[in-house]
Amino acid sequence: MKLPPRPFWIAQLAGWGSYFLILWLSGLAYAAEPSFRALLEFLPAKAVLASLGFATSLGLFAVYRHLLPERPRTGRLVLVAVAASLLFGVVWSAAASRLLWPEKPVWPGAFKSGLNSGITLLAWSALYLAFTYRARLDAETERALRADALASQARLEMLRYQVNPHFLFNALNSIRALIEEDRAKARQMVTELSEFFRYSLLHARSGEIPLEAELEAIRSYLAIQEIRFEERLEVTWEVEESAKAARLPGFLVHPLVENAVKYGMETSPMPLRVGISARLAAGRLVVEVTNTGTLGSNGTCEGTGTGLANVRERLAHHFPGRHAFTIAQEGERVVARLEVPAEGA
Repeated sequence: MKLPPRPFWIAQLAGWGSYFLILWLSGLAYAAEPSFRALLEFLPAKAVLASLGFATSLGLFAVYRHLLPERPRTGRLVLVAVAASLLFGVVWSAAASRLLWPEKPVWPGAFKSGLNSGITLLAWSALYLAFTYRARLDAETERALRADALASQARLEMLRYQVNPHFLFNALNSIRALIEEDRAKARQMVTELSEFFRYSLLHARSGEIPLEAELEAIRSYLAIQEIRFEERLEVTWEVEESAKAARLPGFLVHPLVENAVKYGMETSPMPLRVGISARLAAGRLVVEVTNTGTLGSNGTCEGTGTGLANVRERLAHHFPGRHAFTIAQEGERVVARLEVPAEGA
């Protein structure tokens, strides 16, 4: 049988030690003349009683470990606790009678005093089972929280890995389209692409990063698109210096820029104008990505929507209940706006 943990022994010694003191001091009530000498006379008998109670409680511990499953029914729990406590109470009384009064018959008196001892052990049982139940509940809660955390981490990893292949597919198509037209520009696009993926590798597992690092990766992406689309794409930046240090999950803004270029090219008169702005407002980081053009007929960007779905899910994981994300038509522009707490700014 597995030995009880250390807290069990500490509780046992403290509980039965207190029981011994109470039992010992209560003996003065039966003394003809209460005195320190009388206390000394009671000491051996009370020590024997408390020691036997300690020993019988260990027997109860073994019974509960053997008979009760992890989640016993309440009726079975009560039945086993009452029966075992009364039985061990009789054993406790019989053993005490044999040791303290060997000249007297054991059983008649043992059955009488066994009820009192059984009530004491029943109180011990109630405390033990209550603490055991609480410990098991805490352990199950901890396991559930750990499992939930691992599941969330795995889901975030999955979402992050969806972003890079999505961008890589579009970037390689852009390079492929340019190779036959201008090899020098194609080489430059490869250089910008390598800079983007250098950022990806550096911040793959760094969690939240400064907005400035995210914007540098976006500059590499837009440099590729500006080479490809030339005069058909114009980009403007309005980033407050104070906002650059604010931290947010990597690759959170990039899908908004990618959508602005991809769907803007399909719906905007040329040149497509893409704007990126970031500012601090009331302790929050506000990032906006705008593009000329229109939303789809259903009020969203057409396509698979992988990028925007990633943004929404990652915001929900990193800033639950503390973020805002909208994408809407405002005049002749599509505006994607996200707000998160300005942490690190």
